[in-house]
Amino acid sequence: MTNRFKIIDTIRGLALFGILLVNMKSFQSSEFIDTMFGKTSYKDDFDQGLYYFLQLFIQMKFYPMFSFLFGLGFYLFMIKSTLSNFVSRTLFLFLIGMIHLIFIWYGDILHVYAITSVFLIFFHKLSSKTVAIWSISLLFAYHLFLFMTIFVPASTIPTANQSQVALEYIQMYKEAPYFEWVLFRFNIEVLPVLQQLPIVMIPVLGWFLLGLFAGKEKLYERNHTNIVRMKNWWKISLFLGLITVCLNGLALLTKFDDSIAYFLTSLSGLFLAVFYLTTSYLFSSRTFFKKILSPFQYVGRMSLTNYLAQSVIVIFFFRFFQLYNTLTLTEGLLISVAIFFIQLGFSYLWLLYFHYGPVEWIWRSFTYQKISPFFINKELHTFKIQK
Repeated sequence: MTNRFKIIDTIRGLALFGILLVNMKSFQSSEFIDTMFGKTSYKDDFDQGLYYFLQLFIQMKFYPMFSFLFGLGFYLFMIKSTLSNFVSRTLFLFLIGMIHLIFIWYGDILHVYAITSVFLIFFHKLSSKTVAIWSISLLFAYHLFLFMTIFVPASTIPTANQSQVALEYIQMYKEAPYFEWVLFRFNIEVLPVLQQLPIVMIPVLGWFLLGLFAGKEKLYERNHTNIVRMKNWWKISLFLGLITVCLNGLALLTKFDDSIAYFLTSLSGLFLAVFYLTTSYLFSSRTFFKKILSPFQYVGRMSLTNYLAQSVIVIFFFRFFQLYNTLTLTEGLLISVAIFFIQLGFSYLWLLYFHYGPVEWIWRSFTYQKISPFFINKELHTFKIQK
């Protein structure tokens, strides 16, 4: 594997770690229904501080990175593949995403990626400048929409009805048999998520196009020109990120309006995502940071497998041991860190013997409509090491 792809896998692994930290709140508790009713308070002071930290520096910062890398991956894929391969690839991603959404967890992003990626076909032959203009325009339009929602009165639901729905939601997650739980989730989670799809696709496509722009500009290659550009973007994103994070912190602390906080969380996510991306690029060549960051590449190479495994393992762990809605935010964070390190070790060991993660291998075979190599020739591998 070349160094340019190692950095892509490393950043993808970092993004998966951030995504797990954010998703753990939804995995372990009734955050979905609480957010719907505007309930985000925490009793423990440390939990409250951790909540603010996650909102300011993690929430809506790592999904953009993941989306950016998907757009970059699309560019690299289309260099050596056909439109037919792309259709097969997208169809598989959609199917696995819908299975994940319906039968496991409402927060699936794969079905969104699959549907949104279809639009990339109309952009992949355009100039990098045109792609960049479209990307900025879509992200601007989405955040203008979020800003306008600040002035829309929030709908109110009777408090008694809120409590009843929230109680039923928690009981279903704790006690309901699997298929009854799936049917309940379909109405209260899956359908509302699908209804939001047209809006969600706008920023996702914006980040896809930014990744496509990076591919067209060969920004994944390490050379003097790219380093200079990355340093400039690093400074700009840091400056704008600090400003929007400070404003977001004020909005969260004053609890003036949830829609303002949501807008600023998303807006700061724009700049911090670019900051995290450029930081990873610039520091990846330094010995100290290289030692810290390089293990993430193994998780990144198996990103689809690890992404799905996170929700499957955690959801059923909390249901089986009846821990749902019983742990603090801090305990959930510790569990997510432990799970990620287990995934890191597992991914490293797996890739010693196999070319791809299990889901990646199926995806690749489905894409090219032929069985891809799976097992690594250990004798040849050993020979190369000794040589």
